[in-house]
Amino acid sequence: MHKHLYRTVENLLDRIDNSAGDEKMLVDILHLLVESDDTAAFGVVSGRLYMERELDYILIKSISGHGPQIAGKTISKEYQVVKDILRHRLWIISPESPGWDPELEAQFSDVDSAAILVGRDPSYIMSLGIRHHGSEDDLLVLLESIRASIGLKLRQQVYVNQMKQAQAIQHSLLPRRLPTLEGFEIAAVSHPAEEVGGDVYDVQHVGGGTIGLMLADASGHGLPAALQARDVVIGMRMGQAEGEKITTTISRLNRVIHSSGLTSRFISLFYAELEESGNLAYVNGGHCPPLLVSNEGEVFELKTCGPVLGPLPDAAYRRGYATLKPGEVMVMFTDGVTEREDPKSKVNEDDIVELGRDGLIKTIQDCHEESAEEIADRIIERVRDFGNGRPFEDDVSVMVVKRLAANNYPPAEDLTLVSSATRR
Repeated sequence: MHKHLYRTVENLLDRIDNSAGDEKMLVDILHLLVESDDTAAFGVVSGRLYMERELDYILIKSISGHGPQIAGKTISKEYQVVKDILRHRLWIISPESPGWDPELEAQFSDVDSAAILVGRDPSYIMSLGIRHHGSEDDLLVLLESIRASIGLKLRQQVYVNQMKQAQAIQHSLLPRRLPTLEGFEIAAVSHPAEEVGGDVYDVQHVGGGTIGLMLADASGHGLPAALQARDVVIGMRMGQAEGEKITTTISRLNRVIHSSGLTSRFISLFYAELEESGNLAYVNGGHCPPLLVSNEGEVFELKTCGPVLGPLPDAAYRRGYATLKPGEVMVMFTDGVTEREDPKSKVNEDDIVELGRDGLIKTIQDCHEESAEEIADRIIERVRDFGNGRPFEDDVSVMVVKRLAANNYPPAEDLTLVSSATRR
């Protein structure tokens, strides 16, 4: 019987939206406890929810019993029954209860009731009108089951609220609107695998007709990765504000991440400063080498210039150089793009098929004449389709930079041809 009771209450509470606020969630729970056929067998016939104030508890919801018209009535914290509820957190209320006031109680219910104290700052009293025909021990089991399940639900709500705050912090770091650079289109998109992720991008003016472009990927995903990604954005912006060389900024950031003590974690990072002339100076700290696509569909790779940030305190980073010619496209991405798995291949783990660099390159070659935003959307669409529409296993991020002006520039020395295609 007890196991069935626990399961019944837990199944009921599973229907409640975890994203609701505490008060809305408690009201929803009260409705379920009073109105569900599952709890009718336990004798629950009415319910009331009181919210703590400085000197009393105010009734904010009344279901069945005397109905909603009694909402707004209050009970003093000095009332003995309330004192016992606060002391024991779970209390059966009847004419035999110490300090029972029949005139006061008649305002709220005409049946015996039981009260559960839940939450904090403010706390709430959930009072259930019960016509119970079993033993008091069975009633206590019912109440304890409800109280434990509500407590778990409230703790889940705290976690949800924390994740919402983490989301808000992470979103606040992303540019609300990407800065512009004359003669270029810039587009960026990021999809975390969980509520928050370890991928982060940034686009900032750094003065003199130059714009800073960054894409970083903290190992793992979820809240720990998101916090490290936040540190990277803040560290890079500080370096930009102080006018440091990009190698100096990244070396200092690497030491900060290493000194955090989380040496089992790391962050890969690509950062570039792009001038209106198309000249590009960059540092790649262990990140997926970005791809540069020519007008003819040839794809070049921007070489790595140092290890990932975090594990090695004295890691050295050097600058690489490239030039974006008119019509050329640079695509920055995280490994969630290329490591997207085909679910059909998971029958045998040895045969798992990933989208891979070749799949990404083919996608870019098929759409490189489109706008930067369209290219980014096409890549994300390809990644989603390759995984048969399943949720992303890892954070997926893409940044696309396309040059629009019509000037000629010499080839860059730091590019390696990785694929070619005939221009469409």
